[in-house]
Amino acid sequence: MLKIRPEQVAVFQPVAEAAFVSRVVEYLRQDLAETIVQLPSGTTALKDLPLETLTAMVEHGIARARSYGLSWESSLASFVAFMFIVAPNFDSHPLIQRVLKDPELAPDARLEQLWQKTTEENWQAAKHHYDPQAWNVKS
Repeated sequence: MLKIRPEQVAVFQPVAEAAFVSRVVEYLRQDLAETIVQLPSGTTALKDLPLETLTAMVEHGIARARSYGLSWESSLASFVAFMFIVAPNFDSHPLIQRVLKDPELAPDARLEQLWQKTTEENWQAAKHHYDPQAWNVKS
């Protein structure tokens, strides 16, 4: 039987991560192209963001999602999409953060619970507190 050692798997991890980031970038450019993004330097449509900037934003979003224990690609991509649709700091809303940190739920199940435990008013409040600095990108 063929065995792959952990150090061998580790060699492929950066390649897999880069491919995942590229898929998320492509999804955003395809499905959310007209979404307006506020950066510290100004406002622009997602489709007009330079690839390097968008890639950095996605990498930051994935890292932020992982800080809540999210690990499934679908959960990570959904979290990043929320950052673009709602606000890059949507997760700082108290109720949203409570769900994302709920120890009673498996981390990747928490995003589904957001729909059940939040209201449209919660999402509007998160959007109202949009912080362009939360993208953590250079101007």
